[in-house]
Amino acid sequence: MDDANDSDPEHGGIDNVSLYMEILRARMDPGQYDVLARAVRETAHLIAEGHQAGPVGERSAFTPEMRREYATVLAILLTGRMDHQVVEMPGPDGRPGFAIVEASAAKDPARLRGIRESFHRWAGERQAVDEELDGIARASGLSTDD
Repeated sequence: MDDANDSDPEHGGIDNVSLYMEILRARMDPGQYDVLARAVRETAHLIAEGHQAGPVGERSAFTPEMRREYATVLAILLTGRMDHQVVEMPGPDGRPGFAIVEASAAKDPARLRGIRESFHRWAGERQAVDEELDGIARASGLSTDD
């Protein structure tokens, strides 16, 4: 890999995403690849416009493999690097999940445990805030659930 691209996420990210997408095209089901490619294009467009990457397009049609690949592509796009690894990491509710981590963290059980605990703490705090905001919305008559 070109060292200049590794240090420049904008330039290296696009080149590396293109390379990775070609690899995915060769090994994925064409229909799944098309859905994934549209989501990646939409996400890249949002990021280029200065927006946060969020749920896009047909992500509800994503299989677990597609979610993993989407996260991998997003990590490449944001960092410009391809040395991240996907690791199994259950969510706070115990449902299966995964995380994209640096290669060194993937081999370190203590670091993975710390990442998982940090995420679970964040998720718990986020859930508490969401519940509080929902309560405020219901109390003020702004709830969309009614």
